[in-house]
Amino acid sequence: MTVRFTDRLAVAVTLTINGTAHAIPGGSVKQVELELTLHGFSGHVEFVMLDDKAVGGGFSDKLATDFLTQNLGELELELSAVFDQAEAAASPDPLALAGLVTRRSLEEVRLREQADQPIVGRRYRVWFADPARVLWTQHFPCRLYTQAPLTDAIDEQLGDKITMTYDWAVLSATQPLWFVHLPVEHGASFYDFVVWYTDRNGGYFAYDYAAAGYTLTGTRDTSATPLEMFGDDLGRVELIVPDTPRHTVDVCNSYAESAKTVVGTQDQSATGIRHDRLMRSSIAQDTDDRVSLEKLRLVIPKLEARVEFGRMPIIALVPGAIVELKAANRWTTGSALLDKTWLVRDLSLRAQALPGPLDADLQLDSTTYAVELGVALQQTTDTRAMLPAFRPPRYPGYVEGKVVSEKGEDGDKTYQSTRNDDTSLDEYTVKVPVWADQTVAAPFIPVMGSGNVYLPSYRDERVLLALELDRARISRLLVWRDGAALSMDVQGEHILFGKNPSSNTSVNHIYADDKPVLNVARTNDVDTALICLSEGTLLLHVEEKDA
Repeated sequence: MTVRFTDRLAVAVTLTINGTAHAIPGGSVKQVELELTLHGFSGHVEFVMLDDKAVGGGFSDKLATDFLTQNLGELELELSAVFDQAEAAASPDPLALAGLVTRRSLEEVRLREQADQPIVGRRYRVWFADPARVLWTQHFPCRLYTQAPLTDAIDEQLGDKITMTYDWAVLSATQPLWFVHLPVEHGASFYDFVVWYTDRNGGYFAYDYAAAGYTLTGTRDTSATPLEMFGDDLGRVELIVPDTPRHTVDVCNSYAESAKTVVGTQDQSATGIRHDRLMRSSIAQDTDDRVSLEKLRLVIPKLEARVEFGRMPIIALVPGAIVELKAANRWTTGSALLDKTWLVRDLSLRAQALPGPLDADLQLDSTTYAVELGVALQQTTDTRAMLPAFRPPRYPGYVEGKVVSEKGEDGDKTYQSTRNDDTSLDEYTVKVPVWADQTVAAPFIPVMGSGNVYLPSYRDERVLLALELDRARISRLLVWRDGAALSMDVQGEHILFGKNPSSNTSVNHIYADDKPVLNVARTNDVDTALICLSEGTLLLHVEEKDA
């Protein structure tokens, strides 16, 4: 920022540590730096506390002991101008923030005139941010949720410092599974996950400064009556034409039975420049849904503005506020700011107390600052979400599961598939022991080998599940079936069919005296049959054994 002005501000700070609230007089606050965005805020405050009773003074600092602990700190800040502008119809609401401390330090101020140089005060510095940014960036859960909306998964991560409201159908719809996969070694936190999902599905993640909570919505509400900016408040205005996407988006469904590519268009595209979105689905509606989503996500930005103020404005500004500027409010009639409604996207504030003695204004509610204040504006018709940068989570995640079958008796190696009513596709049911035996559906398709061989996975077979965000598949099998493994001495191969040891058919190829032997054995309770092909011998043997 280049525009700076001087004004008297009241900056009320309350720092709570170990359950004790420490109120800092506004005159003690020597520096404030704030960065507010649509999705949250961060800031830094510096203040001075005197502690000179030991040398005959009248001040005692009760903050230092709590301050130097590692307990979580909470900071509340209210900032307002002491004197209203003459044009203000009413005093604007203070800028109010409630965040969590991320880092803190103190500098001890000593009285050098005495030999032991006693401490007579401390200069405190506190860095803080909105709760989700502080906590969720350190949160790396891996959890499975079944037959639930995604809101259930998010609500479980809120804790006691974060609140969230929802107005988005994709979040409230119950789905067969949601898998939150955020191993810490991959680097994507739960904060990244929320922002990534919002971006992926064309939604909005925002911080509500009035309610001190977060919202996840499918659209941005810009219906509020615009606040009217006053031209004399503005010190400098810059109009910005943002980077414009020059690509189209093609959706390519590679399903071999009905492969399809849908070519996208947009008015500002350059010839031949595109993003190809690959997918694989046998369901035609999935392709249509993906095309609609990509159209929603590809937004052509509109004119932006950067406003730097020459004095404290007559209206309260926070990200998310809707504003407008009229020529009648002392602004030039030829300005591109006019005849548009604007969304406040970002707000930056720097306030540095004017130089003076250490104890200047310490017990007052306010002091005089050199102030730099600016906002970034985008038009309300510009639907870009302006989300923070994020690291996408990695999928799939791999966990063990056991195949479920209700056919036959307990212990029988039966298989079972069910028809999905929505997709008309057959599916396995697989339970996941690590998460309370919740069950997921996986495609009933060949897992290993050729499609010519029909060998479905059987009850309680250990399988490796590949879990995506909202679906699962069997990646591979993990164990030999009981009775299928052969001794290494015979160097054999074995296929074991059937339900259990008393009802099965075994086909194996082994070596006896270094000569190949093929055996086919059928067992049904006491009835057995064997075909054995060995060197110069064909054996057919049928026997009914004693029970």
